[in-house]
Amino acid sequence: MKNICTKCVYILILQFVFVAAGLANTLTLSEDGEVFAETDRYVARFERGVLVHFHNKLTNETYTLPPQADSNEQSGISIQYNEGEYGRYIFIDDHWEVVESKRLTPLSVEVAYYSDYRVDKTVWIRISIDADTGDLVIQQHGTSERVVSILWGCGHLDSHQIDVIVPGNCGEIVNAATDTYTRGYEYPERWEAQLAILQGGDGGFFVRSTDTTFRFKKLRYVSSGEHFGISFQTDNPAPFGEKKEITSVAWRLNAYRGDWQVPAEIYRDWMETTFQPTQPPAWVKELEVVIYLNLDLEVLPMLAEHVNPSTTLIYLLGWQKPTPDGSTRIPDYIPAPEFGAFLEVAHSYGFRVMPYANFVSCEPNHPLYPEVEQFHLRHPFRGHKLGYRLDDPSYPHSTAYINPASSTWRKYVVGQLKEVYETYPIDGFHLDINTLFRNDPNGLVEGLTFPEGNILMHKELREAMPGIVLGGENVHEGTFFNTNLAQRWSHDNKQPHPISSFLFSPWTIPYGFHVPNPDGEPELYQKFQEAYVVWDVLPTIRIRAPWMLRDPLLVKTHGFLKSVRMGQTWEQTWNIDVGMDIVGDVNGDGIVNIQDLVIVANAFGKAEPDLNGDGVVNIQDLVIVANAFE
Repeated sequence: MKNICTKCVYILILQFVFVAAGLANTLTLSEDGEVFAETDRYVARFERGVLVHFHNKLTNETYTLPPQADSNEQSGISIQYNEGEYGRYIFIDDHWEVVESKRLTPLSVEVAYYSDYRVDKTVWIRISIDADTGDLVIQQHGTSERVVSILWGCGHLDSHQIDVIVPGNCGEIVNAATDTYTRGYEYPERWEAQLAILQGGDGGFFVRSTDTTFRFKKLRYVSSGEHFGISFQTDNPAPFGEKKEITSVAWRLNAYRGDWQVPAEIYRDWMETTFQPTQPPAWVKELEVVIYLNLDLEVLPMLAEHVNPSTTLIYLLGWQKPTPDGSTRIPDYIPAPEFGAFLEVAHSYGFRVMPYANFVSCEPNHPLYPEVEQFHLRHPFRGHKLGYRLDDPSYPHSTAYINPASSTWRKYVVGQLKEVYETYPIDGFHLDINTLFRNDPNGLVEGLTFPEGNILMHKELREAMPGIVLGGENVHEGTFFNTNLAQRWSHDNKQPHPISSFLFSPWTIPYGFHVPNPDGEPELYQKFQEAYVVWDVLPTIRIRAPWMLRDPLLVKTHGFLKSVRMGQTWEQTWNIDVGMDIVGDVNGDGIVNIQDLVIVANAFGKAEPDLNGDGVVNIQDLVIVANAFE
């Protein structure tokens, strides 16, 4: 009897658990296609496949405004009506009809919309609640002619209550203060990780995909006064002429309490588990500065006096032997005669050296080009060939971009770089244009997409050169797990944000992209400086010639190097005014004045205060202080 009673209690408990779970996750569907979803974290409502209401139950915040007209971001499909044209969006509106609405499971519904305007088209949108995570999962399927893409949107979002935090263009915020009506981010080159965070006051919600096939996607922001919308798009592979259907990736939406790092950490953990990124070696983690140099032996002893060589990386340009016409015959990598001596001297001081290389470029007059011309990257809609200044007849060194899915291309480039690696003691290779992931209308090459070929080429480079550190031109979700260093572009970001650095920096250390000299181009430098402080970019400077290390008038350049040498933070180094204060403010009173000049004058011939790092206090130090007078 006791056992029977015990079993009855267990049954009652289980029934309570199932009922509670059912109450926690609710998904309802109306005949006209409206979907209502509720969990213990959020309340959401969809109309015509658009999220028009979202309430965060964790923080009691509602992020949408009451709909007053059509949503400023919609769901729909994109069609290429004629060959050579861009796709045109056809959004679901009153002209579409709901042809089917059905429940698939207790926590999954599907609505089908149809329109015959110009061409027949049907869009299915499936909305589900993941019982394990509470994620709201949105996935679409579409049919028509020449289908380019499919998308769904979030509309009527309150411009004054939430910021959109995007790991795009190196990391930025888009909100009511953004001076643009619309903004687009293509994954993965501009939208670096398939994540968008909408941050409110005490929490927010985030949308992400866990696609691992690198489908082409796009995030779009559209502002409309007090409210805005965002949309999430999935593209078909080009060419589009024969594409009659498309299925989107699964998009996951959920609410959170706290700041943006809460969802960012969830996504970063997924990235690490999924892609298993390469850990940077100890010397990369210890770097204090990256110096852009040309192949010039004279600069090395002077540079060693201005920085700590053991924590300095030289990004080496112009190391290849030029042809008679001045070109370098990309993708050939034949070192100049003095390359070996440069490496020997650099390493004797303790510098690390990373020469430049190019990932996808081939000069059209190179003997290899006829073999790989069929893999020349083309525009996904227009079909023309792509490259660097390829259509500029005045430029003699234009290059073609070759699809790295071609084993012929990969074998040649990997072989060229491997020979340099085996002959010379280099520490790394900077791979220019290595983040190129394009929707190539040439289609699959040897069974691979362009992104798959790109990833394979990175892998083959690492395998061919054990221990080599790969640096890249920018970084995104398709490259971070193979590169430990990456340049960060400056796109005049009005509101830079550290989201991308948060996601990638544990494995890929960011450094500057052809940073302008702070003395020669101070206004342009400031644009880099402001973003680089936010993104926590490794201090980077270019020394074009030895005279720059001797010229006392380059006060900011010397201040930058002195700041690095004294172990200042990356932020202090980028903020050149701090560097100038360190150099000129000898007595530390916060201002450079006659008192500092007297101190330097009285110290002539001594070792300190040596402001330019030449080992002795002299007239050059006086000039530095005089130029820094406030």
